[in-house]
Amino acid sequence: MQGDYISTPIIMKTKIYLAYALLSLIWGTTWYALKISLNEGMIPAYAVGIRFIFGGLIFWLLMLARKEKLPLSKRAISIYLLFGAFNFGISYTLTYWGTQYIYSNLSSILWASFPIFTTLIAHFYLPDERLNKKKVLSLLLGILGTVLIISQNDSIGGENVVLGVLVVLLAIIVAAWPNAYLKKYKNVVNTFQLNAVSQSLGGIFLFTFALLTEPGPAMIWTQTNILATIYLIIFGSVLTFSLYFWLFQYLTLTQITYVAFFPPIIAIFVGWILLDEQLSALIMTGAILIILGALLVNYKRKKN
Repeated sequence: MQGDYISTPIIMKTKIYLAYALLSLIWGTTWYALKISLNEGMIPAYAVGIRFIFGGLIFWLLMLARKEKLPLSKRAISIYLLFGAFNFGISYTLTYWGTQYIYSNLSSILWASFPIFTTLIAHFYLPDERLNKKKVLSLLLGILGTVLIISQNDSIGGENVVLGVLVVLLAIIVAAWPNAYLKKYKNVVNTFQLNAVSQSLGGIFLFTFALLTEPGPAMIWTQTNILATIYLIIFGSVLTFSLYFWLFQYLTLTQITYVAFFPPIIAIFVGWILLDEQLSALIMTGAILIILGALLVNYKRKKN
């Protein structure tokens, strides 16, 4: 019987922790790939469209290999449409567009606020996930850590920085509700079905939109751009979302979305190693606070 991860066997708990860690690691590196893709001339709507068309195709092939049937109930269709339109369509396009004007690590840091919005929505939408003192404290620690990190970004991009920040924050808000909706109806579709349909819908819509609104010749397909796009498709779209939606079966929505607090830490270290960006004491302090908040929201006292 599926349920809270505390009641699962040790092996399952280990799988959950490994999935959580791998998800955090990959999402932390995708920000670098996203930024260099944009720097190499990738247009946001094209970038997201291509990423999810191919990501969805891979999931269709996996479904075919598993001989799975596609659920087509009203509830299943509503889930496909919500994630296709809001998460894989609007939210990712806004994130790509905003990241053109700010640094990738800042964009990742802003996404650390994702659990705040999902936790607030879950409080009203999911009866079993009400706010409590522990959740509020964990979120406050995460927010404080994020603020400390942001305070050290003396130079966070070029022109239109404020606009870029606001657009990325809007992307986060757009993505919050579908996640709460999926948690409520998590048994209607599985991870392969959801990703196959929703990524395909979002990708086709955005690629069509890009063809109609963006100049095709403006695309610049350098070797770096191609490699970054492949990485975002395979690791950023297929592997990460397979793990992400799988975790919905075993963790609370708050615990799942708290994964958003870890990629900024990884993104900062990637920037330090690959771009020679230095880490200040305040950034390290912020990272520690974020980790403490994540440990707190996942901690459950064992009953005697």
